[in-house]
Amino acid sequence: MLLPHTASYVRELVLRNHVALAAFRAGNGNGNLLVELAKALYLAWYLQEAGFEAADRELYLEAERILDNAARNASKDIWFIEPAECGPVTRILDLHERQLSSAPVYVVSEAQARLLRFGMTDRRSPW
Repeated sequence: MLLPHTASYVRELVLRNHVALAAFRAGNGNGNLLVELAKALYLAWYLQEAGFEAADRELYLEAERILDNAARNASKDIWFIEPAECGPVTRILDLHERQLSSAPVYVVSEAQARLLRFGMTDRRSPW
């Protein structure tokens, strides 16, 4: 619990997140993939609050705006994120990879528990 997750675990999670974004870029997203991207966004925020890697709050807000737009478009059965809009989400995913590679398992577990508690609230975002 005091060491970071294994490299293979981090690679698998990071690959899953980047594939989710690539699917949206290609117009082949879905609700499950959108949830994966949102989870990565919010977990990155909680890990940042725990002291692991940091990005400006504006980057989180921009990535959230992009994912919100994707969710709104999904109601019209459009599962797409413009390739030009993927940069902020990609930067968050890259940040999250670095966090997962350095944060101890117990810190990641605490961040996941915070995400679950957040999911049970009426709050729009954790920031």
